Amino acid sequence: MKILRLQSAMLIGMLVMSLFGGSDASATEDYTGHIYYVWQNPFLSPNPANNVHCDSYLTDSYPFEGPVFTAQPQISKVFTALIRDPDTGKLRFIKLGECAAHAFDAQGNIQTISAGLAGPNATAFERSVVTIDRDTLQILAFYSFQKPIDNPSGKVDFGGAGYFYQDDQYRMVIALPNGHVQILRRTPSAVGGVDGYAVDADYNISGTDGAVPLPNGVDSLDLYALVPDKAGNIWFTIAQGIVGTITPGGVIHWLNLNDPGNTGQQQPQYDGGFEAIANSHCVDEGDSDSGSSGVYILTTYHLYRLGAAADGTPGIDWSAAYDHGTAVKSGQVSFGSGTSPTLFHIGDRRFVTIADNAEFMHVNVYRAETNLQPGEQRLFAQTTPFGQNAAVSDENSLIVAGCSDLKSVDIYAENNYGNDDVSSTLGTAVTQPGFARMHLESDGTFTVASVNTTIAVPSLVSKISLSSNIVYTYNKTPYGWFLTGLDASDLTDVRFSSRIGPGTLGNNNFYAALSLDADGKTVWLGTLFGLMRIQQAQ
Repeated sequence: MKILRLQSAMLIGMLVMSLFGGSDASATEDYTGHIYYVWQNPFLSPNPANNVHCDSYLTDSYPFEGPVFTAQPQISKVFTALIRDPDTGKLRFIKLGECAAHAFDAQGNIQTISAGLAGPNATAFERSVVTIDRDTLQILAFYSFQKPIDNPSGKVDFGGAGYFYQDDQYRMVIALPNGHVQILRRTPSAVGGVDGYAVDADYNISGTDGAVPLPNGVDSLDLYALVPDKAGNIWFTIAQGIVGTITPGGVIHWLNLNDPGNTGQQQPQYDGGFEAIANSHCVDEGDSDSGSSGVYILTTYHLYRLGAAADGTPGIDWSAAYDHGTAVKSGQVSFGSGTSPTLFHIGDRRFVTIADNAEFMHVNVYRAETNLQPGEQRLFAQTTPFGQNAAVSDENSLIVAGCSDLKSVDIYAENNYGNDDVSSTLGTAVTQPGFARMHLESDGTFTVASVNTTIAVPSLVSKISLSSNIVYTYNKTPYGWFLTGLDASDLTDVRFSSRIGPGTLGNNNFYAALSLDADGKTVWLGTLFGLMRIQQAQ
């Protein structure tokens, strides 16, 4: 079932007239109000609080209001904690490290994976799954695991911490560095510690003797992102171009996109490279009630739609090549696109959008359905949000907001060019500016509606409040880090900008997300050293 939430009675009346006619129907055509028109995946906890991008469409949008900071906000941080271990009951000091993605449990508390912090002689980061009390910032539940340090410098590394999801039972479904997928349920400690997490299921995907074998010429496999479909299959990706499912019965199927015919020989692309995956994937309700979900996988060369057969076996419904580029751009972590694909509706049609890696970056929109109508092309629309500017890259999923007329959407892209490592924003250093709003009509007309050419957003997973009509972002200036609200209709109109702190590592989000709280007064922000709560002053 799709969810359609309108923001006022007046808007409902305008929408009814626009759909069914009436003397004022034409007056609604220019109305640019936003609505929440997003499918609720039955195997996720309620939208918009179940993964880093809010829902299985990956819209990065919230139907409820967000705060407008007219005064300096109150800032609270949780970086370290002293807890009683859930397994031993003994006191234990923990360092969270970056909390890149956030989900909200049934009580509104934060569930996240902390990336961990390692000392100078450590060989692994101690990662942890934690539940954090939204009011007191106390650790309510804790589950520890390890991620080896993959480089000798010991620099902060949060790979594998961002693309978990929270299921319909509010359990955490996570991809572990050892190649296992686990489903974790919060459970009371038997020895007087904070709550722990019980392992309801454990699937060995790519670990030692895992279900997915090493392809020829590949030394190791890196489990990456997880999203379920409407049948309850858990779709996983492996960075080396492999996609798979875990059925509700625990059967694991996989497909190597570099060897889709399963010949045993990987097939290189036109430039000698191979398909790799460095982003999450979005999932829809499918083309019919009886058909499978569409699962949209973006590799470093192609956008794919996949579906699952009745037994869970994945297959390719369609694929579309995009401009892969000639190099890894500054601000991106991989070749090709830096965006996770985002789904949306215009009327009764579904579309999926990405940014490519062209010299002058495009935003591309594709028709999502498996079967096109006569005369239709897969690529529906394309534009260059920042024009003929080569110093542009986008390493975050595009924000999509449906418009109230159901005939158009707004799409938002940010510029992350220049954010190459944590030193790129230290002190007074800043990255390349740019935040763009594009407007897409049902006939394919795709225009750049407004561009803020001064705001520099190094790496944030920015979000939109549809009710407030505000895009929330985290920008860097020579004077420090700022939480900023941009008018979603005119991004040059700054609704507020609150200084959070100086240009130090502790204030750097470094690719972590911003999340809005349903209380309407709180913003949550991951930083390199933990989690930050930013609230309206009392």
